[in-house]
Parts: sequence; C-alpha cells; structure tokens
Amino acid sequence: MQIRNAGSTGKPTTRDEHDELLDCRMAMLGLDLYAIECGDSEEFDKIKRRCASCSYREACAVDLKRDPNNPVWETYCPNSGAFIALAETWWLTH
Repeated sequence: MQIRNAGSTGKPTTRDEHDELLDCRMAMLGLDLYAIECGDSEEFDKIKRRCASCSYREACAVDLKRDPNNPVWETYCPNSGAFIALAETWWLTH
C-alpha cells in the first residue's frame, strides 16, 4: 500500500528536514553520504532534488522511525533504484 502525503506540495519544507531524511535513508543502507557526494556530485544532486520534491516524505519519515530496515520504502521512494545501485557499488568497492 502506498501512503501519499496529502498535504505535500512536492516542495522541500526545510533544508534540515530534507537532510535528515536523506541522511537516515543513506545510513540505513550503509552509505557514506559525504564520500558519495564527493565521488559523483551530479548523481548526488539528482538524488537530493528527488528527495526534496518527493510527495512521500511523511511516509518516509514514519517508516524510518518505525522500522528503517523494512523494504516498504522501495515501493514509493523515487530514489530507491539509485540508492540500491549506490549500495551495491559501495559494498563492492569498499
């Protein structure tokens, strides 16, 4: 089931909130945010933009608090493919 944030305008609320969700999701995958940002800043900028404009931010925050390892986020996250590819690459090279 997909839970959509009905109150979302698709715009980021604050930079701090955006960073917290992105940081938490990447940490859950074992990804080093700063290493990835330095290594492929163009791809990381795309990820940040998709995260900031995501209409599922509320669901993401709830899922991260409830059970960050539950793969349900993959069904609604616009960055799920990028995150999974980064995680696979990260674990193969580190």
